[in-house]
Amino acid sequence: MFKTDDAEVVHAHALAAGLPILPVQSFSRAVELDGARQDARFRTTRLDPGKIAMGRVYFCEHRTPELVWRREWQSHPNGARTIARVIVATGDPQQTASLFRALFGSEAVTECASGCVIAAGVAQVELTLPGAIAEEFGDAAAAPAGRAEYLAALELKVASLASTAEQLRQVPGVRIEARRIMVPARAAFNTTIAFSA
Repeated sequence: MFKTDDAEVVHAHALAAGLPILPVQSFSRAVELDGARQDARFRTTRLDPGKIAMGRVYFCEHRTPELVWRREWQSHPNGARTIARVIVATGDPQQTASLFRALFGSEAVTECASGCVIAAGVAQVELTLPGAIAEEFGDAAAAPAGRAEYLAALELKVASLASTAEQLRQVPGVRIEARRIMVPARAAFNTTIAFSA
């Protein structure tokens, strides 16, 4: 999911670029604040998951961010503060990157040894060969499960690795390293979750 200020603008841009974009949808969900119920409202547009091998890629416009992005909801016992990396396994990083070049412009995509990297605010989306993912994560790596492209790993920045390790010590197969902690994909719905400081 990518944040946008205007889902209609994203839709129009993607349509003009010939991408398989679905119409903008509006929806809401109830939020209770200080005993009062209010509706958090959103507008989204997404690439057609039937035509994009990696699955769901969508853009969300928060119409009422004050009801969703609240400081009291932005802390978690595991210490997560922000998304650092989203790693997508793909057999053809250049082909997959062409989608993001069309969406964000060529300057947003850089090439690396095992694939391509897309800048996404403070995070990066990495389009990487499955072999490179297996090499980085070892037995904690996600299984392809018959998929050509898939979300392989998510890395979150945390305030304290020691505190995060304490919170995750009961997770089967959790791996604590010097600079990160890894929850193996088999314990996290077939996606490796890494925590780093």
